[in-house]
Amino acid sequence: MRGVIVPLVTPFNEDYSIDVPALEEHIDFLQKAGVHGIFINATTGEFTSLSVEERKFLAEKGRELVNTTFYLVGTASTNTFEVIELTKHAQDIGADYVVIAPPYYCPLNETALFRHYSMVAERTDIPIILYNIPSCANPLSVQLIKRLALEYSNIAGVKETIDSVNHVRDVILEVKGEREDFIVFTGLDQHFLDTLILGGDGGIMACANFAPEVHLALYKALQEKRFEDVFIYSQKLARLSKVYDLASSFGSAIKLAMSIRGFSIKPVLRPPYIVDGDEVKEEIRKLILEVLY
Repeated sequence: MRGVIVPLVTPFNEDYSIDVPALEEHIDFLQKAGVHGIFINATTGEFTSLSVEERKFLAEKGRELVNTTFYLVGTASTNTFEVIELTKHAQDIGADYVVIAPPYYCPLNETALFRHYSMVAERTDIPIILYNIPSCANPLSVQLIKRLALEYSNIAGVKETIDSVNHVRDVILEVKGEREDFIVFTGLDQHFLDTLILGGDGGIMACANFAPEVHLALYKALQEKRFEDVFIYSQKLARLSKVYDLASSFGSAIKLAMSIRGFSIKPVLRPPYIVDGDEVKEEIRKLILEVLY
């Protein structure tokens, strides 16, 4: 698995129920656009606002719809046994990978984090992508990632949503350097190019929900060694990633951007998240017009 993976938004109706037709439409759009993978129940998908039953429903629905790309399912929780339950479910329905962020809310040391992931890895067979997102959950150090990767063959890679080129470099050199098949993705649009140049495998990036053509163009240009185009698209992504600074949450930024670009997904977030108002929407509109048109 390499390239552009999309952490999918979860579409909601005005009454906060899941908007299944909009989900179907969006997955169809992304597959036709040519993305390399689709990731459901992601941070961008507001997984912390979904019940276990809803997460299983979305995982099953996504498995029905995703047929031309890799299919990833998020199974993170603060409860290790719930992670095991959701991971087994993803395995049973035929997902290609699960993506597991560390437990959040309660600070944990590396011994506890290793045990958490070990219990999941030992009880399931599906390939696991670790998800390092220190702004939202307990951080994963390079040494912890390396220990897990070398001890468990089904721990297949890591998504690095961390604003540190040095950390990503060290994961690539120290972990991928010892285990060649270990996959390293960035979770940040603005770090897509440097992750690839350092020897990483791609990105799992939220802006690809509304502008996958930019991510795909960068990836293709790099493969074809069209370096002038690579720089152009990388600069576009760097500017586009400013969308996160304009809004109060990932979800608000992405859903407002999608509404501006004409997607049918409604700008509705489940509480406690809120959709930012017209002033923020106008700032996002200006950014999109400057970068994409």
